[in-house]
Amino acid sequence: MERPYRGIATLHETPSGYHIAVPAKKHLPIVIIFSLWLVGWILSIISVSSLLEDFYDTINGSLGIEGMFIMVWLAFWIAGGLFVMKTLIWYLIGQEIIIIDHEQISIARKNDLLFRQKIYDLREAKRFHVEEEPFEFVFWGRRNDLGVFRNRGTIRFDYGLKTIKFANDMDEAEAKHILEKLRSSGYLTAANFN
Repeated sequence: MERPYRGIATLHETPSGYHIAVPAKKHLPIVIIFSLWLVGWILSIISVSSLLEDFYDTINGSLGIEGMFIMVWLAFWIAGGLFVMKTLIWYLIGQEIIIIDHEQISIARKNDLLFRQKIYDLREAKRFHVEEEPFEFVFWGRRNDLGVFRNRGTIRFDYGLKTIKFANDMDEAEAKHILEKLRSSGYLTAANFN
């Protein structure tokens, strides 16, 4: 007999509000592909390092077309590797931290480099709802954006003319449970659901 699913999030009520931690879901195909790509990236950087010494000696103060090409290629190659490292770190040890009190909701991403904490006024947060968007293992999604990197937050709310999404890859039933808990405890009111 199957055991009931307990969910991925941990909820803690503190004296000042709720603290919700949602670990990043480990999408195994992405982790494997990015890990292999990163090994190849590191090996290519090592092999190119000896070429760079020769390149530096060759240009001798004048940078031709070939030199410009190598410099641009190297810049893009390093940027690509850093982006893959950032994404891999997020999938392996990333965690969304949501803190909600009676006045605001704060959304942060622990172990996600370059993501800054976002704080929203609860009086302006409207139409809290659940909308599960399934994960698609394609690099180009339905709307021609990178499906692997798109925010598929299951819990959503309108903030002005923008929809804010959080709780990435959470099941719909768990997201509904969290919203109901926040509503019954008084942190979200009927005004937040209209």
